[in-house]
Amino acid sequence: MDGSPNTLTNADVRAAFKGLDEKEFIGLYNMGQVRTLDTGEFLFREGEQGHSLAVLLKGRLRLVRRARGTLHEVAVLHPGDAVCDAPLLSPGHRLTSAVAARPTIVLVFSESMLRALDNGLHLHLAKKLNDTHVRRLLRSEETEALLAARCDHLSRYVRHSLVQRTQDYTQSDLIVGMLKKVPQLPMYASKLTQMLLDENVSAKQVASLAKDDPSLVSAVLKRVNSSYYNWQKRISDFQHAVILLGFNQVYQLVVSEGLRRTMPNTPPFRKLHNHSVVISHIAYEIGLLTDRQQASVMSTLALLHDIGKSVILLLKRQNPKLSVLIDILDSAKIGAMLLSEWNIPENVCRTVEMQEYAEFSPPENLPEDVRRGIAVLHAAHQCAKLIEGNAEEVARTPFTTDYLKILRIPHRTVESLTENHVRPALEKKAAALPEHVRLFLQGRLEEPETAEAASG
Repeated sequence: MDGSPNTLTNADVRAAFKGLDEKEFIGLYNMGQVRTLDTGEFLFREGEQGHSLAVLLKGRLRLVRRARGTLHEVAVLHPGDAVCDAPLLSPGHRLTSAVAARPTIVLVFSESMLRALDNGLHLHLAKKLNDTHVRRLLRSEETEALLAARCDHLSRYVRHSLVQRTQDYTQSDLIVGMLKKVPQLPMYASKLTQMLLDENVSAKQVASLAKDDPSLVSAVLKRVNSSYYNWQKRISDFQHAVILLGFNQVYQLVVSEGLRRTMPNTPPFRKLHNHSVVISHIAYEIGLLTDRQQASVMSTLALLHDIGKSVILLLKRQNPKLSVLIDILDSAKIGAMLLSEWNIPENVCRTVEMQEYAEFSPPENLPEDVRRGIAVLHAAHQCAKLIEGNAEEVARTPFTTDYLKILRIPHRTVESLTENHVRPALEKKAAALPEHVRLFLQGRLEEPETAEAASG
């Protein structure tokens, strides 16, 4: 026989079944069915039912699997390797697809053939399959180690680049000077946000900071008299309204209104503010799962997280000739600097500054005091993307599962967290939510025209 790709020699077959005597070799070969595959032809496909086992006699097979909408190579098989990739002799589906990387010849044993083999030959095939799996596992571990090293290098490189790029911000007279032009957070909101780390702060203390501001009083009364609560009598007493609403509702209203007053009431700023309010409500629901005492802290952290983007918009508006340079600034660092100017607790500022690290770095590479806050912010954004219908974008995010793990919540995926907790919780209280949050839940992303949408 010649050595062409589609021609099988006796040496090819004997090499694939080392360890068998002549009688066993002939008996096993005669039980199988020779199949020739052209380049790109499939031996079997992922998801198909099947229990056949194949031994590669000549050529090369690629095992591929679909993940996140893309085919990924799992392994490459060479002559002598065996493949089944489904539960052997029991109901199951193929875990991968096997496709010929070049003209290939395999010896296929169907389920009935396998059952007809004597124990010795059956054991020989099982051992061959096991040896192939062990080699695949070792190759996978080597690949995983290499990828982990590359991922760690890239993660460290990006973190280092961010630090290098932003470390001189505080020394820049231009940046510091522009930040000083940003309106101060109202006194009541500034004091309230400084209470972030005090778990014993009460709704009464929050109310005392806000009661002298007519617009805040109006916002609280409007919320408590919404159809969601359906009180028999209209609530007109502010202190009573605070007690009925509870700590988080008042807390969020006060901080949200304070933040809104630092920026112009224009569509771009409202869009950013509305986004922060949506993330705040989601973060609060996640916070209830991971640490109820810190839920309001997480809610407020989410309200603050994009303040840097608002500052960038404001700086461009105040300095139109510097617009190109301002666009280069890191909004998270700018936000952290502004919050520090407002005397916001240091770990909150650091969390805001490092919030985007979750996109390219696993949680163990972050300082311990910011991990939980960054994890909640990251999870809240992923939930928001799913609610918006951006499942593909969520699927491409590599470290979401790692951040969910450190939160120790009863949901292993962001899909489960969204559909089984966040969405039902928000829909249950929808009538009490700001109008733009209700529209967000309904998939209506256009900007509302109401005043309530602007106030959050």
